[in-house]
Amino acid sequence: MAYLAAALALVSASAQHSGAAVERLKAFETEHGRALPAAVREWYSLAEARTILEPSDNGDHVYAVDELGGSATYYWPGDDDEWPEDLDEQEERHFDPVAMGLLPFLEENQGVYCLAVRLDGSDDPPVVLSWDGVQPDTWQPHASRFSEWVHTRVWDLPLLRGSGTLKGGLKEVTAADLEVLARRLRERPSTTTDSPSPGPAQVWRRFAGTDAGDDQRVLLLSPHTDGGTWTVYFWAASDDLLVDLVTAVRSVLTLHGDLTPAHGPDDVAERALERLNS
Repeated sequence: MAYLAAALALVSASAQHSGAAVERLKAFETEHGRALPAAVREWYSLAEARTILEPSDNGDHVYAVDELGGSATYYWPGDDDEWPEDLDEQEERHFDPVAMGLLPFLEENQGVYCLAVRLDGSDDPPVVLSWDGVQPDTWQPHASRFSEWVHTRVWDLPLLRGSGTLKGGLKEVTAADLEVLARRLRERPSTTTDSPSPGPAQVWRRFAGTDAGDDQRVLLLSPHTDGGTWTVYFWAASDDLLVDLVTAVRSVLTLHGDLTPAHGPDDVAERALERLNS
């Protein structure tokens, strides 16, 4: 697993291949007359490719291997380029994303956005994002490489859904602050999401512990609006590590308000908070 070993190590998953998936990938290449990028082929040949990226039944829809390369539908307002008040008057159009150099592979669980691989001929191509589902255009840069996106996806899951997570706000975070934080912690890959409305792109910056590595994780989300509040998530494998992590970040960044458990009742997060507030 040349491209994705680091992601598998994060979740202690094996690189067990699925013979059926490998055959389906070969069929895709025959059907579309083009080779899949090596990193995409490597990941989708795994038996657990989908469940590693989305372990929840009601989470985002990660495409199954046999869904890759399907046609897509979007709606066009009409010849005057103005959306009609009656949605039934919109024109339904079909297109082939692969023919346009796109391979959609994830839809957000409420259809807010879709992710796709940009088929640019590279072995580990970039990931792009489209708001409101699969569209023929308006795709924005999201991650510089598919393998990097997979890594950030599994890295983020404990922070955004797991126990042992604290959430808070931050006052202004400067480039100098980020440089200091990168020296005190270990910087991990960042991803970028342009705003669907006027405003700055949101950057997700990730940092791991210096000694504990990925057993300590910090996720910083820049605001979507000028002058807005940053969001910070802290996750650690134990309350001791969580206390140490928050203390390290507090020495660099100023919290805006109190930290709270990010995902409801949480023994690890609450023990850490009690110690931090004592």
